[in-house]
Amino acid sequence: MKIKIIGSGSAGNHIAYAFSKMPVKIIQTDLNLAALKRSKFEIYKKRYKEWPKNISQKLEGKVDKQYYDAIIISTPPASHLNLIKKHLNFSNFFMIEKPICEPSSSTLIKLSKIVEINKNKKFLCGYNHRLFPSTLKLKKIIKKNFKKISQIDVNFKENTEGFLKAHYWYKSLSESYLSQSKIGGGSLCEHSHGINLGQYLIGDGTNISLKRKRLNWYKKNQCNYDSSAELVYLSKNKILNIHQNFVTSPTEKNIKVYGKNFFVELTYNYKSSYDRLLIIQGKKKKVFVFKKTRADDFKYEAEYIYKCLKKKNTGNILDARNAIQTMAYIKKLI
Repeated sequence: MKIKIIGSGSAGNHIAYAFSKMPVKIIQTDLNLAALKRSKFEIYKKRYKEWPKNISQKLEGKVDKQYYDAIIISTPPASHLNLIKKHLNFSNFFMIEKPICEPSSSTLIKLSKIVEINKNKKFLCGYNHRLFPSTLKLKKIIKKNFKKISQIDVNFKENTEGFLKAHYWYKSLSESYLSQSKIGGGSLCEHSHGINLGQYLIGDGTNISLKRKRLNWYKKNQCNYDSSAELVYLSKNKILNIHQNFVTSPTEKNIKVYGKNFFVELTYNYKSSYDRLLIIQGKKKKVFVFKKTRADDFKYEAEYIYKCLKKKNTGNILDARNAIQTMAYIKKLI
């Protein structure tokens, strides 16, 4: 099985390393030779302590007409559409890093057409928080108690320190696409796990109606991005609160579910090595702990892709249509 991973940034390296533990051949590409060398001789040495034998590298700029079992696109959002079009005839399976594209109506229309026309191909988007064991457990609880639930809050509040630490070659955020909302940066796009998880928990394909929004913008030092977004949606008589930002330290990533005599709280990275799920029903209280590390985020994603390629039934949890809908909601806000 041969898998091409386009991009040697932090996410590209994480997913490549996750696949290196499987019986597959990985080809990592990038437009920048220096970026490939940095991955092999700096990032892997520091982060993983090894360079896996089943990963090879080559420049993306060269003509590549090989067929791949899967192509994973882990590059800045505004490049995703062109890369999909360029590789469309060389694979039937595509995984695109989140967000699926920049907030552009024309790009969304073109992407939607590609997905709908090419029904023989599979298009996924890497909203890997959906795959966490803790999230899957929460989804089951919500499904079972859906009628009694009145409100769901999704908080994806972080800061840019983690990004800059992982991408240490940037001296400041202004050198990265994250500093420009129009090309896929800002809290709405970079932390769009929040909106996407809200969709997933309410039910993919369910309409959510925006009732209130509050955006804060940072427009200094050649930056122009939304630093904070507080959103209130209504769906099926349930309130869905989404809060995403770039300004919270330490980070706060959690989901809270409210109902009559019913409360559930999932806290991602409650401690550095696990997620915690708290359930309170009446006077009864339960706590579940799910061990994981940062690398596991991409391990779940790689395992999911591998199962898809092996034709095992994995459902549509990462279907690109859901990610396109996420970006459609974001486009209305920016």
